Amino acid sequence: MRISLTYRFLSLAIALLIPMSAVVRAQGDPHPAETAKANALTKSGNQKVRDGDVDGAIADYNQVIEIDKIFPENVQSGSYVNRGLAYQKKGDLDAALADFDKAIKLQSSNFYAYQNRAGLHEKRNEIAEAIADYSKVIKLNAKFPFAYRGRGLLLLKQGKDAEAESDFAKYLSFNPSGKEALDKQIQEVKAKRDTKPE
Repeated sequence: MRISLTYRFLSLAIALLIPMSAVVRAQGDPHPAETAKANALTKSGNQKVRDGDVDGAIADYNQVIEIDKIFPENVQSGSYVNRGLAYQKKGDLDAALADFDKAIKLQSSNFYAYQNRAGLHEKRNEIAEAIADYSKVIKLNAKFPFAYRGRGLLLLKQGKDAEAESDFAKYLSFNPSGKEALDKQIQEVKAKRDTKPE
């Protein structure tokens, strides 16, 4: 039996999806009506985020989180990431952090949750926490390029150029088309770093 719940995750920062566990897929969908409703609400929430209706998206994700209580924790985890991203877009960084933390508690291997929490820590100027989360992403999925880029830029800001260059090389090995954008980001970081008063 095919499950339509396979992809229900929106990432504003990196537009990636979290797949449902292979175990549930192998067993089939024991809750097809709930799956269909959760998928429709997720799709609606994702569209509302794109349209700028963040409060409407959060309301949709709240319903999905209620429905998801019957599903495995990895599915629940993805829904908290969705809502956390919507809270982040709204500017409620504390609520976003709480949702990313909950997503990680439900599924400690959810590297998307760590990736998005790292970005949130960056916004809050919590650099050590951001670097730790990017490092966790890399430990969980060594082929995920965006964690290398994020960590590398933070290391560059700290003047750790050799470590940053190593991360940039890894990033580009997985995402060569990102070179132009990365070069621009590197130049911006170095310009800010070089103009800082000592």
